[in-house]
Amino acid sequence: MIRSLYLFILIALLALGGVWLADNPGSVAIRWDNYIVETNVIVLALIMLIFALVVMLLYQGYAWMKASPGRLGGAFSARRRSKGLEALSNGMVAIAAGDADEARKAAVAAEKHLKGEPMTLLLAAQAAELNEDDRAAQIYYDKMTKREDTEFLGLRGLIARAKADGDLTEALVHTKRADELKPGTEWVLKELLETYLKTRQYKEADTVLARMARGKAGKSAKVRRLKAVISYERAQAHYKAEEKALALTLALQAHDLDPDFIPASALALYLSEPGRKREKLITDVWRHTPHPDIAKAIKEGELSGAPSDWYKRVKQLFASVQPEHRETALVMARAAFEAQEWGDARQYLDKAAQIDPSTSVYRLLAELEEKANADAAAARNWIIKSTEAPQDPLWICGNCGRQEPIWATHCPSCDAFDSMTWRKPDRGHGTDEVLEAEIVEEIEAPS
Repeated sequence: MIRSLYLFILIALLALGGVWLADNPGSVAIRWDNYIVETNVIVLALIMLIFALVVMLLYQGYAWMKASPGRLGGAFSARRRSKGLEALSNGMVAIAAGDADEARKAAVAAEKHLKGEPMTLLLAAQAAELNEDDRAAQIYYDKMTKREDTEFLGLRGLIARAKADGDLTEALVHTKRADELKPGTEWVLKELLETYLKTRQYKEADTVLARMARGKAGKSAKVRRLKAVISYERAQAHYKAEEKALALTLALQAHDLDPDFIPASALALYLSEPGRKREKLITDVWRHTPHPDIAKAIKEGELSGAPSDWYKRVKQLFASVQPEHRETALVMARAAFEAQEWGDARQYLDKAAQIDPSTSVYRLLAELEEKANADAAAARNWIIKSTEAPQDPLWICGNCGRQEPIWATHCPSCDAFDSMTWRKPDRGHGTDEVLEAEIVEEIEAPS
């Protein structure tokens, strides 16, 4: 309403001005050399108005011609970008679908229309991997690491490529750089931990684990087990370097983190000095994990003496700790056997056979018949029974099934970390010839 009023007032003023000029036309004379031009004011105003309009039109035309190339370029650029984005979308769908050929075509189209764009490089690298072109994938990931906005993504690709090639050193270099760019990123810390473990850099692995497992996460059973294994390996390193005090501290730390971790408990017992602390540790460990390796570590840590002394010591240690456990009966039986306490040895072996019969129990009974009674026939019967009994437990890799008498942090076959558990293997079916050979070997073995 107000704008209409202003327009009406403007028209009225122009009309009044026109009327006034018509009533007072006046005159204007222009002299140019020998020419004189005479006219009135109204004509001169019209001429000036027309001149102003012509100048304005010429200026508008000049401005349009000057801006036309940019406008045309912008139109073409928008069209090219649209095609590039469409190629990117098609490429991502092809990668998700596993269509290697379509992914490669889309990557070429995206590179043509959006050359050098971050997503273009990523699509090209992914398409190269899908087409199993390792060299091209490496080139594109390298290009990504040269740009600040894509370096982190490029490093992730290079880490995966290095791991696929088995180059853990190169993978570790890229992972450290990724950690520098974005400290604390979950997948980067996991890669660091995994690589440090595979390369046996346990001190560094312990540092990374401390960064990962904070608060409640650090108290989970899985994390405590991992810390225990790492502490055990660090203890082994200090022991080999003849740093016994540090080794014992780390072994005890591993035992405290996971009392069921047999290798750490055995090492702590082996390194402990005789005294009340060691006695308490023996009781605590045997209550949690009666095991042959524990018994061996206890025996090796004792002062040397006659077999009868060790038998007395065994009775003192294990008489009231896990007395109904198979390993307790076997430790007592072996100690009695060495002390030539044949009656006690048979009693403990019979008890072990009742609790959990196995090959070693029956073979010890066969050996007892040979040495105590010189009864080859009875020994033969026990040997035959041992071939039918379940095998003794072994350290068996849960990843590949490798069987080992000694625990290893990394499986000797598949290199899996902390994959070995103490359990009985499946017994294979042997032939009669193998069975006969085992019997003959046992009976003819020298005392």
